[in-house]
Amino acid sequence: MNDPSRRHRFAATTFLACLLLAGCGTATEPATSGPSAAQAGPTSAQAAAEVELPWPATGAAEAAALQAEVDSGKQPWLLDPSEVAISYAAAAHDWTGAEAYPGPDGTSIDVRNADGERLTLTLAQPGRTGDDGIWVVTAEHPA
Repeated sequence: MNDPSRRHRFAATTFLACLLLAGCGTATEPATSGPSAAQAGPTSAQAAAEVELPWPATGAAEAAALQAEVDSGKQPWLLDPSEVAISYAAAAHDWTGAEAYPGPDGTSIDVRNADGERLTLTLAQPGRTGDDGIWVVTAEHPA
């Protein structure tokens, strides 16, 4: 590992993995992985068993793949933390028609469904930060 660019890639990959895994200790939902959880729309009974945090990417490789998709014009919803929060609520809790209310810190979002149920999510940008970086849910907190 004497090549400086290889060391840089290794350090960046390690940093991304640590960043993504940092939110896992506070996760309240066990599950399976992948962005397909949001697209599949699990039933309420299956929801808690099918969503793993961080979501929709559970590791650095998945986050990089999703970022590449966004960079190529696919899945633009991943650039909007409110959309990511609403999609998570649909995948994890089978909430349809939920609304998102961003918190003042820029990394938390309150999500409310039509029945008045509420949850607070913590989000992060696992790789690139700013307007062109994807968002992932790292933790769910009781509201």
